[in-house]
Amino acid sequence: MVKNMDIPTSLVISYAVFSFFLFYQQLHIKNFHGASQAFAFALNIFAFAGMLFAIGFLLYWGFSVSWWQALLLFGVSFLVKIIWFPLEAKLGLTRFYWLFSLGGFAVLPISGFFMLSALP
Repeated sequence: MVKNMDIPTSLVISYAVFSFFLFYQQLHIKNFHGASQAFAFALNIFAFAGMLFAIGFLLYWGFSVSWWQALLLFGVSFLVKIIWFPLEAKLGLTRFYWLFSLGGFAVLPISGFFMLSALP
């Protein structure tokens, strides 16, 4: 177990970005009214895999590096969303959640790669 290791800034950013776009994919599933069942299926699979990856990553980081750092990652990603949602409403972007969701198809693998590259 690694002790007294600082959490990499790139990990904090990539986990927060991952969590942000994953939230929008989950919201898109909740509000999905599209005609394409194939897209709905792909969205569900992608969001489910993203959720498993995010949880698995935190568990792995907690066991192999530090539980407080895993909690910090979760807390920072939660704080980013808490700050973003009022800003999103003020900017009138709430009805464009699907754009963030679609962006997640590209952003989730990229941020996931950076998360994995931060593993010891």
